[in-house]
Amino acid sequence: MHDTKDLVKAPCFMAKLRNKSGDDVQVVVKFVYNYSGTYGSATHESLHRLGLAPRLYSAVHLHRGLVMVVMEHLAFRDGIGGWVELDTFENRLGDRADAVRKKLEEIIDCLQGQKMVHADMRPKNIMVNVDGQRGMVMSESKPVLKMIDFDWAGMVGEACYPPLLNPKIRWPSGAKGYAKVGEGDDRILLDSWWDAFVQPAKPS
Repeated sequence: MHDTKDLVKAPCFMAKLRNKSGDDVQVVVKFVYNYSGTYGSATHESLHRLGLAPRLYSAVHLHRGLVMVVMEHLAFRDGIGGWVELDTFENRLGDRADAVRKKLEEIIDCLQGQKMVHADMRPKNIMVNVDGQRGMVMSESKPVLKMIDFDWAGMVGEACYPPLLNPKIRWPSGAKGYAKVGEGDDRILLDSWWDAFVQPAKPS
């Protein structure tokens, strides 16, 4: 699953995990370096309990900050449906934009209520439940979303940014190598890309 065009992104692999019932479960195995002292397991599991993140099977510390993360695979199959990145809806949310934004605000509120941060709330890290034709599934007028990539997530005052940040992204003003993630940084980051994501660029 590793994207060779994005060498900064952590390498991911598909695997099968045998559960306690003896059944094989499709999982994603990711190797990440941690800069806060621990992978954001508590944040990941907290959102999973609310149905807002895939199941985390394990986060094993190997050596020198390297962590092996094993989590549920959010799959998609043509004609059946499943999960796709919000990134695939850029400039195509249409009348669903307000509902998606409201759902993302609810996720941030959940995190802030527990003094937690995700720290990388961008479209590639937000998964959307879709039908077999990639149409957005709505439940009680709300989109069904899940967050992924909890590499930098954690408690406010503990979670840190990595040493290098993509300079093409409009990070919160206090975001820099090894800096603590601010309590409001998730919403600031969301605000930084939302308008351009929702609205097609105006012709020059």
